[in-house]
Amino acid sequence: MDEKLAKQVLFIVADILKDLDIQFFLGGGTCLGAYREGDFIERDDDVDLLTKAEEFVPKFPLLMKTLGETFRGWKIKGGHIPLRRTNRMSMFRHGQHWDITSLFLIDNERWLPHVLRHRIYPAYFFDNPEQIDFLGRKFNIPTPVTEYLELNYGSDYMIPRLGRFPPEFVPKKLFGNFDKREVSEELR
Repeated sequence: MDEKLAKQVLFIVADILKDLDIQFFLGGGTCLGAYREGDFIERDDDVDLLTKAEEFVPKFPLLMKTLGETFRGWKIKGGHIPLRRTNRMSMFRHGQHWDITSLFLIDNERWLPHVLRHRIYPAYFFDNPEQIDFLGRKFNIPTPVTEYLELNYGSDYMIPRLGRFPPEFVPKKLFGNFDKREVSEELR
């Protein structure tokens, strides 16, 4: 990943999301890098942003249009996973990969639908976000960030490693069967 380009795109996307009144959070390896290293993780291959579905889904068409006009020449696609709802947007160009993913609120949990397995987070991670200084700007992160990172990467998330997960760590408590839950009518 070209870190200079990733930073420029992050700032532009952050401004667009703010203008559209879509709250977002650094997620995945982007959050881990911001917290642990104060920078992108050297071997990370994408930038991950998380949003709340109730803010993202209704504004998806406008966001898609705005990003398309801003990033001409980028491949931008929306995802319908697996609820036949738009809950994800990806952008690609010159080896850069971006994901903006929405989390559905079901009971007291935030669900991230995924083709292979779904991620489940406590809703409170996204209720009162803290901010982190990252690349010269402030960004929201799930709170408490240490719990979020431990759920995603294991208790040794502060130790850089070459692979995504150590062999002994399978984050089973993150994953669930989304089909057993009901989604509110307004998000269908």
